[in-house]
Amino acid sequence: MKTFRDLKFRPQKFDKKCIGASLEVSQGIIISVVAGPGLYSSPGGVSLDREAWDDFPDSNEFSSFEVAIINENLPDGEQEWDVKGWQSREDINALLSNY
Repeated sequence: MKTFRDLKFRPQKFDKKCIGASLEVSQGIIISVVAGPGLYSSPGGVSLDREAWDDFPDSNEFSSFEVAIINENLPDGEQEWDVKGWQSREDINALLSNY
């Protein structure tokens, strides 16, 4: 069974102040986990001053994360991402246990 520890966080291409990891949990089902300024994470959130952030943060600096579940098995026109904000490591482990 996959857990939070299986996620390999890297700086996001769009913003070096944010980190992200993704994991294919079953055929065509991907869990994306991100954190940083402007994202639904702690610290982070949508109103935090970006200049206060260091580049290349570590996942241990965050207590919660923004999580998206992506089902690539659906046709393009039916794709939707199920996004959940402020998810703890325990929440993410529970989510991963469903797959």
